[in-house]
Amino acid sequence: MPGQHKRNFELAPYQSEWIELFDQEAKLLQSVLGDTAEQIEHIGSTSIPGMAAKSIIDIMVAIPSLIRSSELIIGLDTVGYTYKPKDTIPDRMFFSKEIQPEIRTHHLSLTQKGSEFWKNHLMFRDYLRENHQLASEYIQIKKSFADYYARTNHIDVEWKSEFVAKVLELAKNKL
Repeated sequence: MPGQHKRNFELAPYQSEWIELFDQEAKLLQSVLGDTAEQIEHIGSTSIPGMAAKSIIDIMVAIPSLIRSSELIIGLDTVGYTYKPKDTIPDRMFFSKEIQPEIRTHHLSLTQKGSEFWKNHLMFRDYLRENHQLASEYIQIKKSFADYYARTNHIDVEWKSEFVAKVLELAKNKL
């Protein structure tokens, strides 16, 4: 079972069960969202074979519109997802799922297919899946940040932005 305190940054070695856990959750989400879910993708570090990660499954769902529908929020709430309206990332609605207070197991991002959020997350994931050297570099960056967090208890939201920008640039140049 995945899970990590929302204020922690602890890395777990890659676990093949993350794929199965995503598949199970994708089926659940499809049953709740129906035709509103145009596509469901496993994103984040748990979607990259061999990648150390926080033990939280990241899921991205393409929906036709980001108009905040109370029915959509209520439906996701019935299966344990809490809407986070103060999210500051453009192009998405963000939800988390917890097994107990503040122990998150899943992050859910609803976005429109073709948005920058959608394209960038798929490009980043796919490029790291294909480029083991860059994936290894990312693991080292994550380990360094985990060590920094353990010493300071401070989360720097920009800790990986330079690396992500580099990977996205490489992926765009490949197209």
